[in-house]
Amino acid sequence: MVLALGSMIRAQEHLLVVGRQSAVEKLAAFLVDIAERQGDLEQIDLPMTRVDIGEYLGMTIETVSRSFSRLRDEGILRLHNARTVEFIKPECLRRLCR
Repeated sequence: MVLALGSMIRAQEHLLVVGRQSAVEKLAAFLVDIAERQGDLEQIDLPMTRVDIGEYLGMTIETVSRSFSRLRDEGILRLHNARTVEFIKPECLRRLCR
């Protein structure tokens, strides 16, 4: 029952993210969610490619890449490779989710 409720809450949050936020806000919410699932780490391993992330968030791969670049350029995160992301300013990332 608790697992089902958690899944339903995540699904509702996902719908809100896809429908109402900017591309950068969507990506930030996605990254925070992944970090929470991996134990709230400062560095995460992405379980999906950028194409998959785009499909999940309703964005093109170009928009996903631009959003990652913007977060990197603003010093919020560091990209170690295509699948490893380090949060430099996790509080800024969390603020973008609201």
